[in-house]
Amino acid sequence: MLKKKCLYPVAVPIGNFDDFTLRAIQTLKDADLIIGEERATTERILKRLQIQNKEIIILNEHNEKTEAKNILNYIVKQNYSAAMISEAGTPSVADPGAILINMFHQNNLSVIPIPGVSSIMTALMVAGNENYNASYKYVGFLSQKKEIRQKELKELNLEKIPIIILDTPYRMKPLLKDIKAICGNQKKIVFTYKLTQPEEFIIKSNITDVIAKTENLKKGEFVVIMLP
Repeated sequence: MLKKKCLYPVAVPIGNFDDFTLRAIQTLKDADLIIGEERATTERILKRLQIQNKEIIILNEHNEKTEAKNILNYIVKQNYSAAMISEAGTPSVADPGAILINMFHQNNLSVIPIPGVSSIMTALMVAGNENYNASYKYVGFLSQKKEIRQKELKELNLEKIPIIILDTPYRMKPLLKDIKAICGNQKKIVFTYKLTQPEEFIIKSNITDVIAKTENLKKGEFVVIMLP
């Protein structure tokens, strides 16, 4: 039984639908309201889970600042339990949702996480760091502008811990080229592409080798871990 006037951020698969947890599926079935990032994706996920007749509200990067308060008020007024999902992975981690979550906290309303797949943690699983107590730095998306992005990489290259970087599929190759230009031909990275999907590709090598072996990859979701 889900709590009323409560927000449940629910992690969904990043590619392989079999990665859905039983708890996540049950939460989506029981929730009074589903908050999704995009309507088509949200409806597709619910249809595949054979969940029907759910009220759906869309919350994404384009409307979160203006709609988060309205959504909170609606949930409270209707005495709803609400499940929030992103298009893939974990809500509010490199995805919308943080503003709404903070509003729930500020109003002393419950937020209960339903954990599951995260592209960040999935990439770290194959990084092979032998230091069990190692720290990591997650920086998310770098600048869209090449000059600023290269400046950011120059600063990040001074770090003594692994750096986790995400970016949009169409900036995959420009990012790899910038890493080579700024960090050197032998900079070691972990590159993961389309994790959990049939086209999944994972390599841990120097940036020159990674660029050569990913040259023919089509645009797709990826994670880069720059190693110290």
